[in-house]
Amino acid sequence: MTAQDSLPKPLGDYMRSARVALAVSRIGEDAPLVLVNEAFCTLTGYAADEVIGHNCRFLQGADTTEEMRRPLREFVRGTEPHSGRFPILNYRKDGTSFFNFVFMTRLLDRDESPRFLLASQFDMTTAMRRNKLPQNDMELTRTLDDLEQISREFGLAIIGSAQMISESVALLARLSLDTDED
Repeated sequence: MTAQDSLPKPLGDYMRSARVALAVSRIGEDAPLVLVNEAFCTLTGYAADEVIGHNCRFLQGADTTEEMRRPLREFVRGTEPHSGRFPILNYRKDGTSFFNFVFMTRLLDRDESPRFLLASQFDMTTAMRRNKLPQNDMELTRTLDDLEQISREFGLAIIGSAQMISESVALLARLSLDTDED
């Protein structure tokens, strides 16, 4: 990886220490992962050295539908919008499935050209529990605030993520309420 393709050290250091499952991939080629944090490894069961350089498709499996894959693929290959949320059935290294709610944001350079994709990932079975929603929202908001500050210092931008997160949390709350009524 060239210096131009690498994350600024403080941003990479922060992402590695975040408690939210984070993965960063390079724009272009096949969107290979350049960084995953410990929370990502805990969620998926994979070690960082097993996944760096690979596209996140390795998390998909037999029951991951094309309907789930298509929006992710279109987002990764496109340039707009700057952020999105994607529910998808994924599989851990041990073969167990989990319903992953992926939030993706483009990290832009000083010229506002996309350089990286930042993905935060949540196991929906946990996120749908009503008592976990405020905790997950608070942690994600704190992480995003920290990342935006660090990114600005190094000429990267995260656009529209706060609104996307708040809309996503509202969606999760509605899903949780629907589940509780059954």
